[in-house]
Amino acid sequence: MLHDQSGEGTTGVDDRYAQAYFAKVGAEIMGAGMFGLHNFPDDPDWKGWWGEEPPFRVPVFVLTHVERPPIVMAGGTTFEFPSATPVDVLKRAQDAAGVQM
Repeated sequence: MLHDQSGEGTTGVDDRYAQAYFAKVGAEIMGAGMFGLHNFPDDPDWKGWWGEEPPFRVPVFVLTHVERPPIVMAGGTTFEFPSATPVDVLKRAQDAAGVQM
């Protein structure tokens, strides 16, 4: 449900789609806006929108202009904040995922 505020989430086809999507992902790359740094740029305690156990369960590289220390979360997610070009971050994500190019 698009505006569900219960925190319970949804099940069914959406749940199955999300599980299939994440099944073969070895690393993620996201922008600082998705992580939420645009709203919390100077808050060193900000850990993103997902709570204590984000759904990624892999290394997540957050593209940013200001490096921050990595954040290790429950469930296997580690957020890293490299100040590098997208090409360089892609290489790091591929290395973290064990992808040979």
